[in-house]
Amino acid sequence: MDLLHYDFMRNALVAGVLVSIACGVVGSLVVVNKLSALSGGIAHAAYGGLGLAVFLRWPPLAGAVLFSVIASLFMGYVSQRNRERSDTIIGVVWAAGMAFGVLMIDLSKGYYVDMMSYLFGSILAVPGETILFMALLDIIVVVTVALLFKEFVGMAYDEDSLVLPCRIGK
Repeated sequence: MDLLHYDFMRNALVAGVLVSIACGVVGSLVVVNKLSALSGGIAHAAYGGLGLAVFLRWPPLAGAVLFSVIASLFMGYVSQRNRERSDTIIGVVWAAGMAFGVLMIDLSKGYYVDMMSYLFGSILAVPGETILFMALLDIIVVVTVALLFKEFVGMAYDEDSLVLPCRIGK
């Protein structure tokens, strides 16, 4: 219990709890819909956003979020249009995001010794502001899944018969 006297340890504990909430809710949907490659593709495409953020001197989180959203929308659009090739586009976006990130970091002025830490990170280095951001995202995730739970279950069992307003194509 003496460890909880340190801010970084309390932040790490809270971050772990918040991440477990989001991962528990979203992870269940990912597994049921057989989309584990999609989440890996989005996560690794975020490295392209980190590289762009370093190159443009933006905050790293801004670049990562921007690229993650763009990559997920692009992969979702292509997957909806061409169901049998979704694994191919996921692999392409995965590799392209990583390659773009490495290229942008290489073209950046200065020396960035530990860019891989953005991919893996350290739970002990989570600042208080990020805890608030994580809590907000948890609320958004839990409320969204609660409100659209029937649609998510329907999509998991019979996607073709489900009509969603956001469905692209078909």
